[in-house]
Amino acid sequence: MSEEVRNPAVTVPWSLMIGLCINGTLGFAMLVATLYCMGDIDMRLGENPIYPFMAIFNKGLGSTAGAAVLSALVVVLGFSATTGFISSTSRVYWAFARDRGLPGWHVLKRISPRTSIPVYCVIVTVAVAIILSLVNIGSATAFNGVISISIAGLFGSYLIAASLLLHQRLTGGIRQPNSEEPFTTDKNLTWGPWRLPGWVGIANNAFTCVYIIYVLFFSFWPSYSQVTPQNMNWSVLVFGTAILFSIVYYIVWARKMYSGPVIETGNDTTPVTRSKY
Repeated sequence: MSEEVRNPAVTVPWSLMIGLCINGTLGFAMLVATLYCMGDIDMRLGENPIYPFMAIFNKGLGSTAGAAVLSALVVVLGFSATTGFISSTSRVYWAFARDRGLPGWHVLKRISPRTSIPVYCVIVTVAVAIILSLVNIGSATAFNGVISISIAGLFGSYLIAASLLLHQRLTGGIRQPNSEEPFTTDKNLTWGPWRLPGWVGIANNAFTCVYIIYVLFFSFWPSYSQVTPQNMNWSVLVFGTAILFSIVYYIVWARKMYSGPVIETGNDTTPVTRSKY
């Protein structure tokens, strides 16, 4: 989605940091208020075992109408978050399809001339989300295994980016910006305006890798000491299956088509392969 933003090298990092500060501060305040108003957790779970936050709202406000209003806000926030997820995921699909890295990339890479939106990628994203939600009808355990992989998938992708950045920092593979060469298409990358220089950046990336490995390792563990097939965390099986499918897909077919990210310069649409970093 950075390609749809003006001056993304500055705007996107600022947006991420400002959003993190605002949501982190407000989220912490809401968490503290919820804990103080919760009362007996077993009673709240008994009142509404499916959506206990509604019982907490009712207990804290002492009003069913007020609890309904706050619960409606949660639904609105969930709808807004889903819209953002669909937008970002569809752009990832489109970018990967543009690089010829997905099955059916000939169709998925197309953009609507009227709205400039990757409509086919949006349709695929919505269809996959609906199919995964239907898994809950057949088996709640399977559904929990599917959605729990999101943590492993996110942190796994973060680990790849963070470790490659740390490697480039340690080997000096990223050079200082040059006004005469605003971008690079070879293996040598150029620093953008948003960065932590020197040892501070190295320490930050090293801590990031260690923290992600720690979280990624424990994300596969079950939440209960007495493990049963029903409460087992099956995300490791789903994660391993996805990795295995990706490896087989790349070896059998994708390596013949995918050669790295493709960029476009000006009006020239000739594919230019970047470095794997």
